[in-house]
Amino acid sequence: MIDFLSRRFAAALVTLVLATVVVFAVVEVLPGDPALVMLGTDARPDTLAALRAKYGFDQPLVLRYVTWIGGLLTFDLGSSHAYGTSVAKLIGDRLLVTLPLGALALSWAVLVAIPLGVFAAWKHGRPGDWGVMGFTQIGISVPNFWFGIVLVLLFAVTWQFFPAGGFPGWRQDPLKSLHSLILPALSLSLGEIAILTRVTRSSMLDTLREDYVRTARAKGAPERTVLFRHALRNALVPVTTVAGLIAGFLIAGAVIIESVFRLPGIGQLVYDSINNRDLVVIKNVVVLFTILVLSVNLLVDLAYAVLDPRPRVRT
Repeated sequence: MIDFLSRRFAAALVTLVLATVVVFAVVEVLPGDPALVMLGTDARPDTLAALRAKYGFDQPLVLRYVTWIGGLLTFDLGSSHAYGTSVAKLIGDRLLVTLPLGALALSWAVLVAIPLGVFAAWKHGRPGDWGVMGFTQIGISVPNFWFGIVLVLLFAVTWQFFPAGGFPGWRQDPLKSLHSLILPALSLSLGEIAILTRVTRSSMLDTLREDYVRTARAKGAPERTVLFRHALRNALVPVTTVAGLIAGFLIAGAVIIESVFRLPGIGQLVYDSINNRDLVVIKNVVVLFTILVLSVNLLVDLAYAVLDPRPRVRT
């Protein structure tokens, strides 16, 4: 197990290093003056020179890259020219919104999709299966931001069960803060529920055709035991992999959903930073997204090894 996870961690570390090189190249090495991009073409020469000196744009590329990596390792990410505050503090405050939103959306997806997928496999070829597959087709086709607008019209404007947007803050009111994340999490998880349901159904159908499942049924085991004790655990191996990929999609999808619901999270920060041409923030947020996705993939590898020990022998 330790050797298996060590190789996975080494691969993730190499991926992270390559990601930092790509991000640095896109933001600071490609043709164009970063200071001119941040301040616009109407900026005065002395203002441009001051910004280049402040962010080190006038230094050699290698020194700028090493300085940036050193800042990442010490959590000194510099300061935002648009917000006038530390990038580390800015990202930390926004993560307190985005991470709970993503965790809640992933919880919705797992809690809804796995039972639906098991049910569809159990009712394969019958109306119950057709109904679930119809729902997943709708979930895949409907954009989550449009679904979020519909949820706001129904549950916030018409019935007033939930707020239409905004976030009071965990320190001010934890319950209201959690309440304000429910509709965004639902809208964010719609497509992921559809995908995960289809994967669960397909995996369960393959597992239910295995010899050991037929043997369990032949011995008179109850259908619930066959489904949940014999079939589901083996079926969860590909489901776990897809759930890890979905977690990465949820982080990226939060950019639009946070704008729809006016949530002060990482997604909204990226949107504002692009409009403000705040390259320092964009560069560090992209690396943060990479770290989050790689961390989720490592957790998926760990869960995969627990559910199915064979990869530890083969790889």
